[in-house]
Amino acid sequence: MDSITIWASNQAIRLIGSLGNRWLHVQSVVKQAHRVSQVFDENEGTYLIAVAYLHDIGYAPELKRTGFHPIDGANYLRSQGYERLASLVAHHSEAQCEAQLRGLESELAQFPREHSPLAKALNYCDMTTGPQGQRVSFEERIADILSRYGETDIVAQAIHRATPQLRQAVEHTQELLRSHNL
Repeated sequence: MDSITIWASNQAIRLIGSLGNRWLHVQSVVKQAHRVSQVFDENEGTYLIAVAYLHDIGYAPELKRTGFHPIDGANYLRSQGYERLASLVAHHSEAQCEAQLRGLESELAQFPREHSPLAKALNYCDMTTGPQGQRVSFEERIADILSRYGETDIVAQAIHRATPQLRQAVEHTQELLRSHNL
C-alpha cells in the first residue's frame, strides 16, 4: 500500500472503526474503490482508495464541529495537511445540496470542488454501497436513503436535489469500467 493509503486507513480505523454499520459501509466503499482504481493511473488510483477510507471520517464524534460530516471531515483533513483529500471529502456525493439546506454554503465554499473522473468514481463507490456495506444498485441506494430518513428530512430533500448529478457520476464510472472490461 502507498503511504497515503496507509495513513488514510489508519485514520479511518482510529476515528470511525468503532462506528458499526458506518465502518462496514466505509470498508465496502474501499473495496469498490480498489476495483475502480484499475481504470486510473497509479497516483489517481491511490487517491481514490485513500479518499474512500476517509469520505465518512466526519462522522467521528471527536471531529464534529458543524454536524455535517463532509465539512467536519474536510476540516480535519485540511488540518492534517491533505488539501486534495479534504476537497474530495467536502464535496463527496453532491454535498453542496445538503450544505445549502443546512445554511453551510460558506463553510463548504472553503474547499475547491474537483470535477474529475476520480470525484465521480468516489460518488459511484459511495452510491453503490449500502449502509451495512452491501453492494446495491444506484436506485436501491437512493430508495434506502429516502426510506431511512423520511421525505421531510433535510437528507432526503438533499438527495432528491442531488440525484441527477449522482446518477451522472455513477453512469460515467460504469462506462469507464466497461471500457476497461471491469
